Order: sequence, then C-alpha cells, then structure tokens
Amino acid sequence: MKVFLVGCSFLFLAALPGAADAQSLIAIDAADPPFMYEADGRPAGLYPALIAEAYRRINIAVTITTMPWKRALDDADEGRSGIGGLYKTTSRLEKYDYSDKLFDEILQIYVRKGHGFPFATIDDLAGRTIGVIRGWSYGDAFDDARRQGLFAAEDASGDAQNFAVLEVGHIDCILAIREAGLAVIRRRHLEERVEALTPPLSNIPTFIAFNKSAGKRDELSRFDAALAAMRLDGSFDRIARRALDP
Repeated sequence: MKVFLVGCSFLFLAALPGAADAQSLIAIDAADPPFMYEADGRPAGLYPALIAEAYRRINIAVTITTMPWKRALDDADEGRSGIGGLYKTTSRLEKYDYSDKLFDEILQIYVRKGHGFPFATIDDLAGRTIGVIRGWSYGDAFDDARRQGLFAAEDASGDAQNFAVLEVGHIDCILAIREAGLAVIRRRHLEERVEALTPPLSNIPTFIAFNKSAGKRDELSRFDAALAAMRLDGSFDRIARRALDP
C-alpha cells in the first residue's frame, strides 16, 4: 500500500505492505496554514494528514499536491484532480461529488483594535472594504452579497498578506479561518493591534470532492467510512491536535 504526498516539485513516499487497488490525485491549497500548505516542498497541515491516513486505510494510493487555490479549483473543475478542503456551494453541488465533512472552519472577521463595528448579519458589512483570499468562496451568503456589490472585496494571495494590509489600515477588515488567523497574529506579534469581531461570520464544513465526471462516488463512500472509523478510534483527534496546536 502506498501513500504519496507531492509538493510543487518534491515527492516523498510512505510505503506499507500490500498493493493499492487504485490511485487518486488530490490538490490542496499551498498557503492556508495550519489546515493545508506547503512546507519544505511537501504538503503539510491538517487536511493532507487526514486525507493520507484515510486513503491508507482504504488501500488506495493517493497523490496530494500543493498549488495556489485558484489553480486547484481550475484543475478540479476540469476533472484533472480532486480537491481537498473545499466548501459546498449551490453551484459546486452541480459539479462535484463530495465526501463527508472533514472539519468545521470558523470564519472570523478581523479588524484593527479600536476600529471595530457592530456585526450580526452580512448586511452589517455594507460599504466596507474587506480583505479576502483570491479564488476562495466564503459561503453562498457572502459570495452573493459580494456579487451584488454590498461591500468591496480585495483579493490577496493569503492570510499573511491580508493581515499586513489590515495592519496599515488600507482596508476595514479581513476574513480568516480562526486557527489560521491566530497563527498569523502570533507569528507577527499582532495581539495588541488586531482583534476578531463576535460573532464569527460563519461556521463552514470542509470536504474533499471530485468532479462528477471522475466517477469517484464509491471511492468517496469508502473514504467516508475510514474517516468515521478515525473519529471513533481517536486517531482523528490525535492528528488534529498535532496539526492545530501551537
């Protein structure tokens, strides 16, 4: 049995006895720590660790590759690969077969301290300039409001760039997954400069998915069974603690 994890230009292999009965390719974001990212040329973070362990259990060789999120979406749209860490949206449900939930991501709104504003619904973002990550969906409600021009959204390559722009006051707020935002805040020592609004924008589950044309529904069912077993035997929580604890 083999599990492959591929970075942009590097490959490492974990080999176990037995022969895999199929192969899959799954793309993940190269710049979304601590959930999925590239480190030393290899995939790292919670999602590649969970995906690799589930595929090991179902005896299917998986290649996990890191790339910019927009390119990962393009490859999934064209059926060249699966994709990990994907949100469900109405339009995507027409194109993709999804696994069961990988993880719940809490999307926070971060502001400079002293520049917060009351927030309860999407309408409270009206007229503001918001930092987001290029190619990301933030759920149907946010995406629809963006298309309708309720607020202005500025695209960045990742959380670090968004926090840098927020820090100098060029935008009103940014969106970041809670754990990812906290990691940047600790790394840049921003504890006294930025804060998260309450409540969060949303709590959104993530999945792996394949274009329907790939015919992966049976594989996804097997993946789901492995993921459920990992939750029951404690290995899911152990992997999550290693990936997410500072």
